[in-house]
Amino acid sequence: MSAVQPGGNKGRPGSQRPGGGRAGATPGQRQGAGNRGPQQKTRPGGGGGGRGTPGGGRGTPVTAAPPRRFSPAAIGFGAVALVVIVVVALVVVKVTGGSSGNSSANSNPASFRSNATTQVVDQVTNVLQPEAATVGVPSGLNAPSVSKNQPPLVSNGKPEVLFIGAEFCPYCAAERWAVVMALSRFGNFSDLKFMTSSAFDTDPSTATFSFYKSTYTSNLVDFVAVEHETTDTTALGTRKVLEPLTSAEKSLWDKYSSQFGVTEGYPFLDIGNKVFVLGPTYNPAVLSGLDQAAIAAKLSNPSDPVTQAIVGTANYITAALCSVTNNASLPNAQGASWCTAGGTTAAAKALGIS
Repeated sequence: MSAVQPGGNKGRPGSQRPGGGRAGATPGQRQGAGNRGPQQKTRPGGGGGGRGTPGGGRGTPVTAAPPRRFSPAAIGFGAVALVVIVVVALVVVKVTGGSSGNSSANSNPASFRSNATTQVVDQVTNVLQPEAATVGVPSGLNAPSVSKNQPPLVSNGKPEVLFIGAEFCPYCAAERWAVVMALSRFGNFSDLKFMTSSAFDTDPSTATFSFYKSTYTSNLVDFVAVEHETTDTTALGTRKVLEPLTSAEKSLWDKYSSQFGVTEGYPFLDIGNKVFVLGPTYNPAVLSGLDQAAIAAKLSNPSDPVTQAIVGTANYITAALCSVTNNASLPNAQGASWCTAGGTTAAAKALGIS
């Protein structure tokens, strides 16, 4: 299973980015991070046609009849009738939903996102340590890659975790479940969104989260999430750029993909320039046919294939987070107990970072 490749330039806006922020992307001292240039504002296209020229040459003069005068009662009746017609037209548009308006909404990627429910987020972020230890590191997972002696990736004085994904990507859809689970052991998310991967790609409509306009707070790590492209709207390849990459982010993506001999693709997860996810950790087909609530409901059963995939991946990511935060050694640090938990130590040993 290889990573999903970023879309080509065809049909993609240049580097414009919709309003909104990245998860945890506060200004800071991220090592090597480039500054974004000013965004170009596109002026709405204008320029209507000129006035039409009345046609006609000279002809037989027409003698106009004197204007007809209406009584005040007739004028009043006409005004009332006009108001009734306007009201009826508005009601019809409201009831039918307006065909042109619905077409526009359905082509807007934002219409594919909805607010994540508290129940699902709680089920994902409150898996207990004994269950995680029971899952451990299942043999069917693709383990992350480790690169030692690299310059640390730091933002706002903390180790940075950089996620580059795309909303259309089914492999990103699968990976986000574990990213949310692991990072929630060291901090807190807010404003997560529900969405599904592309309905036109492989493993269509895989239920997941979107990090677009979400926030993450932690005293241990800084999470920078880039949802680089939207989902497909009407056919395969109709996605567009959502959040452009900075030059520093693109450089990291290029460097470590090349270093590990893989093609640059989604998802990409850089944990402090030490541990890297360079493609899918597990097959998203395990989530097929399930919505977010159904996936979350399975996470209490450590023998379920969904739990094995998500919790096992989260154990790897948790071990990586412990490695770059010195085992969450800050006093009373959230997540410190996870660094000595059975699932985490098993994953650390498997990665060779124990």
